[in-house]
Amino acid sequence: MRLLSNFVLGIFDILFIEVPLPPPNEGFSRGFELAIAVLVGMILAVIYVVVQIVRVIQGAPVSSSSRWRARAFIALTVLGMAIAGYLTYVETQAGAAFCGPIGDCNIVQSSPYAKLFGVLPVGLLGLIGYIAILGVWLWGRRGWGRFSVYAPLLVLGMTLFGVLFSIYLTYLEPFVIGAVCIWCVSSAVIMTLLMLLSLRPALQVVREYSDAPQRISHD
Repeated sequence: MRLLSNFVLGIFDILFIEVPLPPPNEGFSRGFELAIAVLVGMILAVIYVVVQIVRVIQGAPVSSSSRWRARAFIALTVLGMAIAGYLTYVETQAGAAFCGPIGDCNIVQSSPYAKLFGVLPVGLLGLIGYIAILGVWLWGRRGWGRFSVYAPLLVLGMTLFGVLFSIYLTYLEPFVIGAVCIWCVSSAVIMTLLMLLSLRPALQVVREYSDAPQRISHD
């Protein structure tokens, strides 16, 4: 586990000011099991997305999107914005977070990994990300401009990046920081659900793009 920790941190440490942290606590405190379960779920979700993209590129059919997916996408994005906004408030106002019965958010928020480049709070970065995702999603739904047809691909790419970054942050909590933030874990789950909800519209764009050369050759 220590070897894996050093490997991951070696990749991402350039994004953060390196501050020595105490070694992670031995054993699992409250919330560690949940964080690890979410971590595994995110990794499996990313693998699923990659497999589905490959299948569609190879010619697999894509079913149409349902209206409930759009409503769920909006609701989850707004919820993610609320959580990220709360974390931004805690991080910028140096206040104590309400953590509930699971984990210790304040230990996570006071760690050096709570700020990107040592300056930008991760909560604020998440808030910007959720706003950008919702904006691009609306751009595609409203059909504003000729390139709006590619908005679903951009949404999938943004949510995929968010999940990958959440995997890194979620890994840090139990294995490096030694504490779990239930708000951060909740945001990671939301971002993963958004990625899965954005998959089908993006696959439809990929399917149409893959079929375009065949239609041209037939014409």
